[in-house]
Parts: sequence; C-alpha cells; structure tokens
Amino acid sequence: MTAALAPTRPEPVAGRATFVTLAARELRRFLVNPVFLLAVAFVAWATATTPRSIIEIDSADFYVAVFLGGFAMMATFWLTRSTRYSEPVLGVTPTTLLVRTAALCTVAVVPMLYSVLILLWFLRFHPIGDPVYGAFSSPAQAAVLVSQFVVPSLGGPLLGVALGRWARFPGAAFVAFLLLFGWGNLVTVPSLSHPDSTAATAARMFAPFSFFSFAGNGPDVTTWRGSPWFFIGWQLALCAIAVLMALLRGAEGRVRSRVIRALAITLVLAVVLLVLAVSGGFAHAVRS
Repeated sequence: MTAALAPTRPEPVAGRATFVTLAARELRRFLVNPVFLLAVAFVAWATATTPRSIIEIDSADFYVAVFLGGFAMMATFWLTRSTRYSEPVLGVTPTTLLVRTAALCTVAVVPMLYSVLILLWFLRFHPIGDPVYGAFSSPAQAAVLVSQFVVPSLGGPLLGVALGRWARFPGAAFVAFLLLFGWGNLVTVPSLSHPDSTAATAARMFAPFSFFSFAGNGPDVTTWRGSPWFFIGWQLALCAIAVLMALLRGAEGRVRSRVIRALAITLVLAVVLLVLAVSGGFAHAVRS
C-alpha cells in the first residue's frame, strides 16, 4: 500500500535526468582523457608560436583542425569503446544504447568551444577585412574562419563516437585520422596550379576541412574557388551524418526507421550543399 502511494517521477523527467547524468559523466571522462589534453596543450603552444604574418597553410587554423578535430576524434573513439565494454556495470538504472550514445555526442561541445576561444585570439592579429584573407568579402571571410576553426572541432569528436559504435578494429580512429589527414593534403595540391579547376575544387571540398586561399610566403594571396557558406553547410551535414550513424547502432523499431529516414535526407542534403560549395566563386589574386 505504501509503495502504491509513493510518488513516482514522470518517465520523460526521469529520462532527461538520466541523460544529463550520463552526459556529465562522459564530459568528466573526456576532460581527463590524455589524448584530448595533449591536443589542448599542443594547440595552445602552436597558436602562441605561429607567425602573425600568415593565415593559411601551416598556421593556427590547420593546427586547430588537426588536433581539436583529429585528436579529439581519437579520444571520443576510445571513450566510446571503453563505455561499450563497461556498459553492463555503469550503473543500476537501465539506459538504452540510444541515450548513452547521445550523451557521448555531447562532449563534442568542449573542443568546439575551445576552438572558438582560439579563433577569437586569432582575430586579434588578423581581424575580418585583413588583406591576408584574399578577395573574399567580410561575411565570406567570417565563414572561412568558422569552417576552418570551429566546425572541424565539432565534427571530429562526433565522427569518433560513430566509429566507436560501429568499428571493431581498436585502431580504426587512428587509421581514419591518417586517411583524412592524407586526403586533405593530397587534394590541396591540384588547386596550387589549377585554382579555377572544377575537378580540383570538388576534390578539395570533398573533405571535412578545406583551405580557401594560399599565400606561399609572398605578398600575393590567391583566393581559391568555392563558397565558404555552402561549405559550412556541407560540414554540418557531415556532423549530422556522424551523429545519426552513431544513433543507428542499437536503435530498434520505429526509432530505427526514423533515424534511417533522417540519415537518407541528410545524405541528399549533403550532396546538394557540396555541389553548391564547389560551384561558387572563382579564383582571384590580391596583394596583401
């Protein structure tokens, strides 16, 4: 009788409380992850020692994308795998795999916020309108910076969660990091000699990170072909695909159907945004 009269917490409220608890737990684990701490330290060192006179290749944006995107991806991958193996003993409250995956995805906010701080620091030396950005308008320059600093720092950790849910090979994240790093460098080369080429632009844009200008340590800055705004859309679509792929693992019934439907729509949207990003703008050279 006493048990029957005892107040019970509504199921949606209990679900939100469980999610918040899990998200806080994963956040604490992520903040002390040695790979992530190494990335934070290296980005701080690299940005502090980068020459103020350059903006593109070998400068702060590249380091942020590599470490807060790539290294954070490896950190969330190992975080997800360790969670997967320890899930039966994580707590006494039964929690669906969908909720645990969503909680893991929230940690991507941390490297993204850190990248925003680095971007604000970087703008002290290269404010919007600086000639080193090339021929882009001021709004387009802002889009370039967001696409190079902020979005890769969000997408990398999300990709790590997706890989952690699906990949069985322990070194999958490291292999993915090498492939993405190698591809990003490889597809940049054709734009050096053919900045207006549609094929070169498409190859350069078919990546989670892309350069939009090149100075070559000289006074002339070449603004490469491509739309920074649509490229951000392409990047965010990739982020959504990573989240949906992670959530698909363990989803059942109606939830699984919804995730698959959302994934199909996002894939189509990603293709459209990539085409628009490639077709926008033409190369220009300006003197800084």
